Amino acid sequence: MKKLLLIAGFGFIMSSSLFAQSPVMQGSIMVDAGIGWPTGNIIWQNGDGDNYKVNGGPFAYGGRFEYMIADDFGIGIDGNFVKTGFNYDDIDTISIYDPVTQTFSDSTYSANYDLTTKRTRIMIRLNKHIVQNDQMDAYIGAGVGYRMINRVASTNGEPDSEQEEAVIPVAFRLAFGARFFFTENLGAHIELGAWGGAPIQFGLALKF
Repeated sequence: MKKLLLIAGFGFIMSSSLFAQSPVMQGSIMVDAGIGWPTGNIIWQNGDGDNYKVNGGPFAYGGRFEYMIADDFGIGIDGNFVKTGFNYDDIDTISIYDPVTQTFSDSTYSANYDLTTKRTRIMIRLNKHIVQNDQMDAYIGAGVGYRMINRVASTNGEPDSEQEEAVIPVAFRLAFGARFFFTENLGAHIELGAWGGAPIQFGLALKF
């Protein structure tokens, strides 16, 4: 019995040490990776045309790196990428008059239209941490940086126009987010933001 209690006690100490956690503090490094929703594709989902489909999926992709220069303040890099657009066929049937036979015959005209937009944003990010404990790290953040847009419109595979840069190549983001840690180094994050990416971002969080 004493041996069983000794083994159980030793196991409890080991498991407590294994899953012991410490709050985010000066010198901590955080890495977030995940997806964002919704994207601009939500606008195109109910379009008209034959064989209609959206270009790109329902999510954006991105990540953040943050270094804590103080116990409640961090600086880092925030980046994300999203592909949006649509593709459809326009099929028309017209009647053509033949003066020789004095009859009408139907002729089918088909054209494929495509619009693809790729957005890449890279921003310097500042976070003010407002709640910090063993399981949770909540913050408010702001980022500013570079926005690159590549937009191509084509008909039957031939480009009609192409825009390789944003008119105003500046990305900006305001956000409120939180990380929830399951272990010392692994957790999940969620962020609500305006501009500079998807309004809702979520995924994995790593702490070192």
